[in-house]
Amino acid sequence: MAADFKSHILSRDEKGFGGIPFKRLLLGGIGGGFAYTLCRFALPDLAIPLGVAVALILIVFTSPRGGLPLWMRLGFSLRGSILLASTTNPTGVAAELAKMLSLSTDTAVLDSNNVFAPPASLIEVDLSEWVTFARARDLDRGDGLVFVSAPLDEESL
Repeated sequence: MAADFKSHILSRDEKGFGGIPFKRLLLGGIGGGFAYTLCRFALPDLAIPLGVAVALILIVFTSPRGGLPLWMRLGFSLRGSILLASTTNPTGVAAELAKMLSLSTDTAVLDSNNVFAPPASLIEVDLSEWVTFARARDLDRGDGLVFVSAPLDEESL
């Protein structure tokens, strides 16, 4: 008897509404309720629309793509834009903003000597006594490429 496995066995299906997981709906609801409660004191006429708006904004800004939520992607995009603008104009406003936020402009400049440099500690690989076969059926016959540490004598062949 064979067992049938789903192709997406490693991903867990989350329950929610409209393709939005429950934890994001819960975050939006709690955030909207909190905003409603705070706005009820200061702006009682706008409390409901602001609470709904905050709930929708929280649901939208927590939508993941590529493992990162939208708010994080927007933050990285803003940071990258500031870094690139500061490298093109080192005396401009973006450069001052990068200094104020302690952003290093060295990360925006790619130096091929650093990018393509070999690792600091090279590990020696000893391939002696390894046998490589072009096809699996060659294993039975013993015909394969053998890595040895020194050249073989003609007598040992």
